[in-house]
Amino acid sequence: MAQLDNFWHQQRLRLSTKLRIYTSLVQLVVLYGSETWTMRKVDSDWIQSFHMQALRRILGIRWYDKVSNAVVNERTKLPDLPSLIADRRHSLFGHICRLPENTPASQALQLSTEAHTGTPPAADWKRPPGRPRRTWLQQVEENIGRSVGAAQIASQDRLMWRTLQPSACQAKQ
Repeated sequence: MAQLDNFWHQQRLRLSTKLRIYTSLVQLVVLYGSETWTMRKVDSDWIQSFHMQALRRILGIRWYDKVSNAVVNERTKLPDLPSLIADRRHSLFGHICRLPENTPASQALQLSTEAHTGTPPAADWKRPPGRPRRTWLQQVEENIGRSVGAAQIASQDRLMWRTLQPSACQAKQ
C-alpha cells in the first residue's frame, strides 16, 4: 500500500480508477487464501481497520479531518473485507460439497463434519489442554446461519446456494 503512495496522490486520476487498482493489487494480496481462515473478532477488526486506513489514504483523508467510517464507505461504495471473506468461505464450502465423494477435499470435509457433529474420535484420543479452537465449520455455520448438514444439502442446488450469500455484498454490487 505504501509503495503506491505516489499513485494515490495523483490528482488527475479518478477515484474509480484508484479503487479498481486498490481492489486488484492490494485487496487481493491481503485476502489471499482467506476462504480457509478461521477468524476471531480481533482478526476481523484488524482486517477492517487496515481496509479503512487504506481507503482513507486513497481519499486523502487525514486523521485530524474527523471523517467517519460511514462517510468513507459512502464515498467508495466498497464492501468491507470481513464480508468478502465470508462470501469466499461460502463459495468454497459450496464448491467442496458439490465435489465427487472420492476427492480428498470432499473426504476431508466429511470427516470434519462427522467430528463437528459429535461422532466420537478414537478411544485413545485426548483433547489438548486449553480452550478449544474455533473451527472452519463453526465459522461457516455462523456465516450461513444453518447447521453444516443443512448447508451441505442446500449447497447441492447451486442456484439456491447463491441466494444464501452470507453478507451484504450482493446488495452493494
